[in-house]
Amino acid sequence: MKSRPQPVAVFDGEGHLRQLEQIERDLIELAIDHYAGHMSEVARRLGIGRSTLYRKLREYGLEEKAVAEG
Repeated sequence: MKSRPQPVAVFDGEGHLRQLEQIERDLIELAIDHYAGHMSEVARRLGIGRSTLYRKLREYGLEEKAVAEG
């Protein structure tokens, strides 16, 4: 595991809440980085199944990120 990362931003630069999809994408990306691409661990820590994680990777265009880290 890496050192403690910065928290995922919930508010945008203007002080408004970010869209849930944006926050979820950032959280998945942070988890992939933090757990060095170990997708089972990422899914477990996020509380979702691996198949759901892989579906979200496709939806958010993070497939290459997962391959590069893993």
